[in-house]
Amino acid sequence: MGDWACPRCRADSVLAVLRRPHAWTNTSGNPVRGRSDVLLCARCDADDPLTGPIVTYFAVHGSARPDNVGQLARLLLRWADRARPPAPDEKALRAEAEAEAWRRGEL
Repeated sequence: MGDWACPRCRADSVLAVLRRPHAWTNTSGNPVRGRSDVLLCARCDADDPLTGPIVTYFAVHGSARPDNVGQLARLLLRWADRARPPAPDEKALRAEAEAEAWRRGEL
């Protein structure tokens, strides 16, 4: 992909991006819905049993190839089926709620 920098290692080594829906309940009890990008990084995800084969595929072939697109599709579908967006950062959410409470004069 080249245009995406990995947020974990900061390298331009993202091979694929999976956009997944997510939802959680905020501290007020209201649902929060959205979409998160799950990035597949050639550097960070090479040793993972789920994503390693995809990293290897691109290391060997460079890009998707018509002669073995079925193999790549199986690997990507397996990843898409199991990949989950990162959980919300509870510490950051708490800090944001406290800052909002401070602005409202509740603290």
